[in-house]
Formats: sequence, structure tokens, C-alpha cells
Amino acid sequence: MDQQQLRARAAELGQLLARHAPTDTEAADLRSALGSLLAQAMAGAVTAPLAWGEIPGARLFTEGGLRRLPELEQAYARFRIEATGGESPALRKLRGDMESS
Repeated sequence: MDQQQLRARAAELGQLLARHAPTDTEAADLRSALGSLLAQAMAGAVTAPLAWGEIPGARLFTEGGLRRLPELEQAYARFRIEATGGESPALRKLRGDMESS
């Protein structure tokens, strides 16, 4: 697990949540749901990959309205990937294939 990457992704997501939470109730809900996990990630206390389902908040994008904030959705996805162990070889290959198209 790349602690430096995880901290960077947690900081990025935390900053976006701080920006959007005061004016968006769903962003505030996500901030509340992720607060402890983001703090743990920033402190280096997440030392083993989490299961995909252990990271709260995905429903706010898939079933809620947070999809209208693409920078927040992307930051959430990047944090979730790092918290679950980083990019898999399959994801790296897919990204490479997409970039070369």
C-alpha cells in the first residue's frame, strides 16, 4: 500500500469535500461518512487494503446527485482505488489502452 499516494488522495478528496459540503447536503453527508477514514488515511493508520464495500459513500454518486460534481466523483474514485490497494495491473492496462485510443 502506497501511503504517500493514499495521503495525497485523502487530502485531495478532503479539500473538495470542504469546498462543497457547506452548500450541498449530499457532499456534507459524504464528508460525514468519510471523515474518520480520511483522517486515518492522512495519519498513516490505514496499513492494509480495505475491501471495496468498506468505503462508504458510493451510493451518493450512483443513486444520489453527487454525479453532477465530476471533480468530486473523480477524487472519490481515486481515493477508493488507493484505499483498496492501488491500481491493479488490469486497471493500468485498461488506462493505457484508453489513452492510446
